[in-house]
Amino acid sequence: MIQEMVNGSIAVLTQPSVQTFERHERDNLMWALIYAVIASVINGVINAITIPFRTSNIRAELEQEGVSGTILDVITAQSSNPALFILSGVLGTIIGSLVIWGVIYLLGRAFGGTGSFGELAWNVSLFSSPLAVAQTIAAVIPWIGGLISLILTVYGVYLTYLAIQSGMNLPARKALYVAIILLIISVILTCFTVGLTITSLLLSGGFAP
Repeated sequence: MIQEMVNGSIAVLTQPSVQTFERHERDNLMWALIYAVIASVINGVINAITIPFRTSNIRAELEQEGVSGTILDVITAQSSNPALFILSGVLGTIIGSLVIWGVIYLLGRAFGGTGSFGELAWNVSLFSSPLAVAQTIAAVIPWIGGLISLILTVYGVYLTYLAIQSGMNLPARKALYVAIILLIISVILTCFTVGLTITSLLLSGGFAP
């Protein structure tokens, strides 16, 4: 099954189209989750290997932003714990994947989609899992890593649009509406998370006056 998913990933990443997704589509939620978890473990290993080389840079950046020494010690200690990276990544992947797939599925159904949850999850996992690993690798590349990550993100949005058409059996226009709404929700949640983090640091004295 893993080989089948890898073949499907290669196909949809190199020949992106609704027809390609249709050819490799399966109704299998369990293996979609397993595939996402495998990608998460790979990301955890990559982070565990590379974080010692980046910890000093992280500390320097946080010090420049005025983060207190106590907060710095907690952050760097957590970022240097390989087990924490992998465990939190796996749990976050399982919960996050189910939530994201669920939101897409509900939006798709609201627009008249008839596909199954398992088909949608499989389609999204085919590209999101390898792209997640690619973005983790891009994050450790100096200078151009940010640009690569941005390109991968944009490509992922496009593939999501195609996967929605295939997995939910929606026409292009309705799939586009779902993709746009999903993007808006993602931006709002990201802004909320960043704002909440900054507020928490301010209230806890994490930023020096």
